[in-house]
Amino acid sequence: MGIIILVAFVLLIAVGVPIAFCLGGAGVLGLLLSPQAAGMIDAVPQQVFNSLNSFPFLTIPLFIFAGTIMAEGGVAQRLMGVTHMTVGRGRGGLGIAVVVAAMFFHGISGSSTADTASIGKVTIPALRQQGYPLPFSTALLAAAGATATLVPPTIDLIIIGVVANMSIAGLFAAGLIPAIINAIGLIIVVVILSRRHRWGGYAQRISLRTFAVSLAKAAPALFMVVIILGGILSGAFTPTEASAVAVVYGLIVSLFVYGDLKLRMLPQIFRESVEISGMVMLVIAMGALVGFAMTIGQVPQDVAAALQRVAGDRNIFLFLVQLLFFAIGMFMDAVPALIILMPILTPVAVSHVIDPIHFGILIEANVALGMAHPPVGVCVFAACAVAKLPLEHIIRPLLPFLAILIVTLLLITYVEGFSMFLPRVLGLTT
Repeated sequence: MGIIILVAFVLLIAVGVPIAFCLGGAGVLGLLLSPQAAGMIDAVPQQVFNSLNSFPFLTIPLFIFAGTIMAEGGVAQRLMGVTHMTVGRGRGGLGIAVVVAAMFFHGISGSSTADTASIGKVTIPALRQQGYPLPFSTALLAAAGATATLVPPTIDLIIIGVVANMSIAGLFAAGLIPAIINAIGLIIVVVILSRRHRWGGYAQRISLRTFAVSLAKAAPALFMVVIILGGILSGAFTPTEASAVAVVYGLIVSLFVYGDLKLRMLPQIFRESVEISGMVMLVIAMGALVGFAMTIGQVPQDVAAALQRVAGDRNIFLFLVQLLFFAIGMFMDAVPALIILMPILTPVAVSHVIDPIHFGILIEANVALGMAHPPVGVCVFAACAVAKLPLEHIIRPLLPFLAILIVTLLLITYVEGFSMFLPRVLGLTT
């Protein structure tokens, strides 16, 4: 059954069918070939409805809406202003500021593509003025936007939490330190290459008054990170409630504090948010249909048994899982893979004495890597679109960033303490 579903899915992708319908078609075919075909097909509408009838999934359209508001509301400019004054001076300083700003902006928007595009519009011209080659600047932007996906609120972590029955707040807390590790890795590459090639300007003296003004301008945006993460991690409100708070706060800041967002822009923002949310929800529903077909065909049990035979050792299991997700990231978006594979692999991980939250984070770290490399890395395409540069021009400068992200991926995978420290301290491991 599993092989038939996989072959059908691959064939539909090969002929150019949209990913959601590839999943739905493969799932329906699997049900048609099951022994109880008639009864299973009748259950399809109910399965599709039940897959979306989850309260935490309300966070997805709300965080998408909040991210779109903040992307259009002038937040990126204010964040770059304050990061440039703090970490962005001297050789490689502006490159470091790009990484730091991407982390903060993702903590506000929750979207890697919005993060990449918004930060890129502000930084690409400045990077060129300071002597950074355009291909390198574009590669840096793609890598920074991708690795920031570990910073909550992240839609992928919400999906992982729902489909694998994990604490979303625990996943949010667990992603922070791995995100910092990835950021440090990127910063090391930036500093080494900038000093070798003499990119970037020398440190300039900035008056305390200038810095205070820049910090005051960025404070409303930075406070949103405090509200979202502080509220969730302290238990003041749930992730779903946090997403609603993010929308209201984002509207207030963008419309009345910064004033960059105009009322006439709201219909287009609504439209973009609905389109993106609809695509994500359709993929989730169709992925659940594939999962239902696989469950009927006892595919999860077969896969678990095969993994136990091939990867009896914990370290080998983790290596094979990361290899699997890396290969999948070469050909398709992460969301379908998460929906289908996380419910199957998480029980196997638990049997290897791997904490489910740690398992979710190491998978998301792999997803972040997939966003930073072609052929389907969404952050790569977003960065190239902002820089107006063909994809093939950034392959070579992207390689050092991919190499360091692979190293940090292995660290996050095999050193559980990086991801589990904060959840344990905050009591979010259950």
